[in-house]
Amino acid sequence: MNKFKLISGILITITTVAVIVVMWNMAALYRSIKERTLDTVRECAINSDLLEMISRMESSENASESFIRLNDFIELAQQQDGLIANADTLNISLQYLMRVGLEFAESHPKTDFNALDSIFTEELHRHGLYPAKALIRPYGSTPPADNDYWSTECGTVAGNPPIYMAYVSPLPGNVLSRMWGIIWPLVMVIITFTTLSAYLIRHVNRLRTIEQMKDDFTHNMTHELKTPVAVAYSAADSMLRYYDHSDEARNKQLIKIILQRLSYLAGMIENILSMSMERFKTLQLDMQTIQLKPLVKEVAGMIELKSNKPVTIDILIPDTLTVYADPAHLGNILSNLLDNAVKYSNESVHIIISADSRTISVTDNGIGIAKDHIPHIFEKFYRINSGDRYEVGGYGLGLYYVKQILDLFGWRAEVTGSPGHGTKFTILIS
Repeated sequence: MNKFKLISGILITITTVAVIVVMWNMAALYRSIKERTLDTVRECAINSDLLEMISRMESSENASESFIRLNDFIELAQQQDGLIANADTLNISLQYLMRVGLEFAESHPKTDFNALDSIFTEELHRHGLYPAKALIRPYGSTPPADNDYWSTECGTVAGNPPIYMAYVSPLPGNVLSRMWGIIWPLVMVIITFTTLSAYLIRHVNRLRTIEQMKDDFTHNMTHELKTPVAVAYSAADSMLRYYDHSDEARNKQLIKIILQRLSYLAGMIENILSMSMERFKTLQLDMQTIQLKPLVKEVAGMIELKSNKPVTIDILIPDTLTVYADPAHLGNILSNLLDNAVKYSNESVHIIISADSRTISVTDNGIGIAKDHIPHIFEKFYRINSGDRYEVGGYGLGLYYVKQILDLFGWRAEVTGSPGHGTKFTILIS
């Protein structure tokens, strides 16, 4: 078990570290994709600026003059500055030249930011970006009142100061959608690992419980076997050493003791064998309609007879009440319940057995059962130990047998009780 804990701890630690590293890398990837998204936003802002300037030039009274000046500047740039050296820089160069050309058009209107924002939004949509808000403002101006924006600087020529600031509402969904191919396998791995870990821990805890129950069963069985064996051994030894032909009564008493103890051992072995699941699978029930009250009286009489403490059993069952069950196994069920009521009681026992067409109840004034034990009392080998482990005989199979037979009947059992206030077992007939 210690080795298992060590290996499990190492594996869980390694897996946890691996997940942390992956999450850190995913955060870095998120930032990288966000930056690329802002590059797209910047490109859209530059294109929007170009389209807005063309729109102003077309609507201007000096449109023809502006285009003539623009053409002159383009030719000059090609000859001297080489600003339009290739197609990749065409948009930026055109923006720069148009802006300079427009400055010469003294009566040309200034930038229409409402139109620019509208064009900017359309450009973002064309590139697959759908922010709730998108706007462009002059560089250095007061930012929007709502600070919940992604922002980027926009210029025309590298090395020159920015002209605009582009603002868009956060687009985490867009970024995460591009990471989805990495996110969902990681989520599946985490869920699988967590589920397997929880299952493993639960399974190990159950194995530990079963191991403890097995140990308890071994100790209990040892105790249960030692007493009848010791009694039978003593009786046999007495007959062997001190056999008296003239004392027939003594000899018969010793033989009777030996037979009783051997019978007890045989019954114990049969009970243990009867707990085998294979036996339950092949068990043939003799189901029949039986009078319940006579059966209960017979079982109650045997319990009162063998008890070593005062036992009072009240039977509150209609004389005509019948049930459809196997009489032998139903008698064993009642015997187990009554035997437990006697075992787990104080100096005197008062038991009430009541029944109707739907239920059979066994109520006692014993020591009771704590609430946290109730869900487990029908488990195989489960015993409630308080103080001395062996103060009450048994090996944790009686109620397990009750549960298995009730399942075969198609019936159920409910248990209520509390420490010091007795216990009530209710069989629900269906």
